[in-house]
Amino acid sequence: MGLKILIVDDEVPAREELSYLLQNVEEVEQIFQAKSGIDAIKLTKEIEPDLIFLDIEMPGLTGLQAAEVIQELGVKSKVIFCTAYDQYAIEAFKLRAFHYLLKPYDEVNIEGIVQEIVQEIQLTEKSSTVHSQHAGPLKLAIDVNGSIKYLSPLEIIYISTEGKNVLIHAKDEIYKTNNYTLYELEGKLKSFSFFRSHKSYLVNLNHVVELKAWINGAYNLMMGDKSKSSVPVSRNYLRELRLKLEI
Repeated sequence: MGLKILIVDDEVPAREELSYLLQNVEEVEQIFQAKSGIDAIKLTKEIEPDLIFLDIEMPGLTGLQAAEVIQELGVKSKVIFCTAYDQYAIEAFKLRAFHYLLKPYDEVNIEGIVQEIVQEIQLTEKSSTVHSQHAGPLKLAIDVNGSIKYLSPLEIIYISTEGKNVLIHAKDEIYKTNNYTLYELEGKLKSFSFFRSHKSYLVNLNHVVELKAWINGAYNLMMGDKSKSSVPVSRNYLRELRLKLEI
């Protein structure tokens, strides 16, 4: 897989250093450079890079301001904010940053970020393939009181555990079954936009309407069913959840 990378920094040495580190990463095919936020926006329109390493403190248009414009372009580029300071982290993640990278650069961190984006692209492509293969009326078969109930994944709001049993919360009913573990269901339903938000919960992202702050840095997902269900989100899963849920 050949990635297109755009490096944005008003300082030539910083751009060259990062370019040198990226040249040593096997998956990187093309590296482009821009010296300002305006140039970054123009180049992003032209080449639609897979990754944008974007310096925050630049004269004229800052990296944060440039990222807002890039976000409005509708491109699929992932943004990694680069800075020597950590006080911009909250603003960066409000803009759905893929990563927040502190200078000076570390070769291991750079390679790790590239590997992460490669894995995400591969998962997206695999999911698209599975969806096309699942164009027919495939349903989840669950054992309920000695009979088999067939549920479309689209009907399921979320899934939780209760002791050894699994509770499948559908639009109109809750089904208790023990013929699957939550881990098995996660594998079966991953291509249908289900996501493990907590060790005991699997949620259908199609039914999420709100991410609500709770206590101690935790969050709850508010669902769009009649009961207005609330599903917990572990802090460990929050970043990945937002990447999958938001455009």
